[in-house]
Amino acid sequence: MHRYLYFILLAAAAQVQTQAQTQTQTQPVTFAKDIAPIIYNNCSKCHHTGEVAPFPLMSYSDVKAHGITIGLVTSIHYMPPWKPEPGWTAYRDERRLTPAQISLIQQWVAAGMPQGDPATEPKAPQYTDGWQLGTPDLILKMPAGFNVPADGPDIYRNFVIPTGLTADKWVTAIELKPSARSVVHHSLFFSDTTGGARAQDGVDGQPGFPGFGSIFTVGDPLAAINGGLGGWVPGTTPAFLPSGVAIPLPKGSDFLMQTHFHPNGVAATEQTVIGLYFGPAPAVQMTQIQVPAFFGIRANLDIPAGVPDYKIRGSFTLPADVNAVGVWAHAHYLGHEAKLTATLPSGEVRILLWIKDWEFNWQDQYIFNSLVPLPKGTRLDGELTYDNSSGNIVNPNSPPKNVKWGENSTDEMGSLLLNVVPQKAADLNAIQNASIIYVLSPVPLVGTKPLFVSSGMVDGASTQAGAVTPGKIVVLYGNNLGPAKLTGAALTSDGRYATSVGGTQVLFDGVPAPILYTSSGQLAAVVPYAVDGKLGTQVQVRNGNQSSDPVALPVWPAQPSLFSANLTGAGQAAIINQDGLTVNSSSAPAAKGSIVSIYATGEGQTTPGGIDGQIAKGTVPVPKLPVSATVDGQAADVQYAGGAPGAIAGLFQVNVRIPATVSSGNVPVEIHVGNAVSQAGMTISVK
Repeated sequence: MHRYLYFILLAAAAQVQTQAQTQTQTQPVTFAKDIAPIIYNNCSKCHHTGEVAPFPLMSYSDVKAHGITIGLVTSIHYMPPWKPEPGWTAYRDERRLTPAQISLIQQWVAAGMPQGDPATEPKAPQYTDGWQLGTPDLILKMPAGFNVPADGPDIYRNFVIPTGLTADKWVTAIELKPSARSVVHHSLFFSDTTGGARAQDGVDGQPGFPGFGSIFTVGDPLAAINGGLGGWVPGTTPAFLPSGVAIPLPKGSDFLMQTHFHPNGVAATEQTVIGLYFGPAPAVQMTQIQVPAFFGIRANLDIPAGVPDYKIRGSFTLPADVNAVGVWAHAHYLGHEAKLTATLPSGEVRILLWIKDWEFNWQDQYIFNSLVPLPKGTRLDGELTYDNSSGNIVNPNSPPKNVKWGENSTDEMGSLLLNVVPQKAADLNAIQNASIIYVLSPVPLVGTKPLFVSSGMVDGASTQAGAVTPGKIVVLYGNNLGPAKLTGAALTSDGRYATSVGGTQVLFDGVPAPILYTSSGQLAAVVPYAVDGKLGTQVQVRNGNQSSDPVALPVWPAQPSLFSANLTGAGQAAIINQDGLTVNSSSAPAAKGSIVSIYATGEGQTTPGGIDGQIAKGTVPVPKLPVSATVDGQAADVQYAGGAPGAIAGLFQVNVRIPATVSSGNVPVEIHVGNAVSQAGMTISVK
C-alpha cells in the first residue's frame, strides 16, 4: 500500500465512524446474513494466512476488527482490487462489488457491525495447505535461496528448477509463492528441454544466471517470445485457464523462472515455491500477442520530464481466426492508462481491456468470461498513457526526469498482452510467425505526426471517454493535433461550421467533422452523422499534410450527456430557467412547476437527418429515439427535445417542466434517449 493512501485511510476513518453513528436503516444488516457472503466470495482468497494480504478475513472477528477500513476502501473502490472498466467486456471471477454490496457494507458499519445469528453464517472458504487453487499437482522450489541486496540497481535473475517429469504435461494454472514479496517486481515462466539454461546455472557462484534478454537466447527463444508458461506480477490472482486450454510442459524439461528484483532498502533472501496444476492435452495450443511488441521495446518510448500524458500505440493484424482467452497489461510507475481494442473486419470495435487508473501494485491477468472470437483481419490496438509529472505521486523521480525504455522499475516499458488459441490448429504457426515478425519490425518514429489514443477522445459534456454517437460533441487530447496557437471555429459560405480550421481536420472513416476549435494539444469537433448505424469508426487527425495513425472507437446509437456549469461533467447542470435569461444555480433556483432548458449532446441521429455543421434554425431536427427526463427521480414532462436554436447541430436542448412534488435544493436530473441515460451526478437547483 502506498504511504499516501495509508494516511488517507487514517484521516477518513473518523468520517466513516461518524457516518456509522448517524446512519440508520429500515432492515437490520448483519454479518451472518449479508456481509459474510461478500467477504468470503471477494476478499478471503487473498486475505488468509500465508497470502499477499496483510491480515486475514476468515471470520466475523477478523472482519469486525477491520470493519471501518473495509467500509472506506470499498466505498472508494480501492478494494477489492479490480482495475478494468465495467461495461465493455465480461471477465471470469470479477471481484468488483456492486453498488448494492457496497451499500450493505456501509449500512453494516453504520449499525455497529452486528454479527447476527451465527447459525445462518455461511462456512468460511477452505484453502488446502495455503494454496488458493487447492493442492497443486506438482510443487517446485528454487534449489537455493537468492540473496537480494538492500540497495543497488534492479536485478534480473533466471532460475533453473528441474521438473523431474517422466511424461509430457499440460499446465492449466500456476500459483506462485515468493518468500520475499516486497522485493519481487515480477516473474516470467518458461520451459527448457535443451539443457542450455542448466549449463548457465550458477556459473557466477550464485543460483541462476543474470540478464533480462538471456532467457531468449537459451533453450527455445521462439517459445519464449510467444508467451512461455505465463507470469506473475503484484496483485495477480491465480486462476485456471478455460476448459480445453492448456500450455505444454514437456517431460524432462527444466522450469525456468525469470524474476525481476527491485531492492527496497532491506536485504532479503528469495526462495520461491511454485505450484503447477495439470490438465488434459488441448486440441489447439495457446499463444500470445503483445501490442506494442515485446513490452514496448520498439515503441520508441522516450518520456520527457514533466509531461503528464505521454502516449504510445501499437497495432497488430490477426493473420487467422482466433479465440481470445484472456488479457493483461504491463507498465511501471509512470503508467496511467492502458487500453486494448479490437477492430473487426466488419468495422465493429470491441474494447477488450481498459484500465483508466493504472496502479503498479495491481497488475492482474483477466480471463474472459467466455472465449472471445476474433476473425482473421481483426486489428488489435494497444494504447498506453504515462504521467511523468510531479503530479504523479508515485513518480520514482523527484523532480521528474526524462525516462526511456529500460528493465529497471525506474525505467518504463509497456504493452497489452492477449492470450489466444487459433480456431484451426493448422493456423498456430502463422500466428506465431506473424507475432515474431511484429516483434522484430522497427516502429516508425512519430516525429511531428499527430498522436492521440482512443481514450484521448472524450465526451464534450461528460468529459468521459468511451463510445461516440452521431452528432456528439467531442474533445480530443494529444500531441501535434493542430496549430500551436488556439484557433476558433470558422463558417463556410453556406453558413455551416467548417471542417478544416488552422490546417486541422478530424476524419471519421474519412468523413471530415465540423471543428469547434483546435490547438496542438487539444481540439473539439462534432462527430459526423455518417457514423449512424455503424458498430465502430476509424478516427484520424490531419494536421497540414501529416495524419495520425487510425484510432478505433465504438459507435452507439445514443449516449446523452449533460453539460455542467463548471465544465467538469458533474455537479450543477447547464440549465436556463423559465425566464430564458438566468442560469440555474443555488442562488437562482427554478420554481417547482416551471419549465427549464437543459443542454446536452449525444442524442444520436435526428429527424430530419442531421447535417454536419449546420446551425439549427427553421425546421429544427429532433432525435429519432424517444426522449424522457427525470428530476429528483420523478418523471418530468418534456415540452421540447431537439436542436438548440441558433446552435450547431449536435447541441441538444430539452425543455422540461419540474414536477411540483420534487424536493427543494440541489436534486438529481437525468435525460433519457431511447435506452441510454445521461451521466450520474448532475443536479438542478429547485426552490
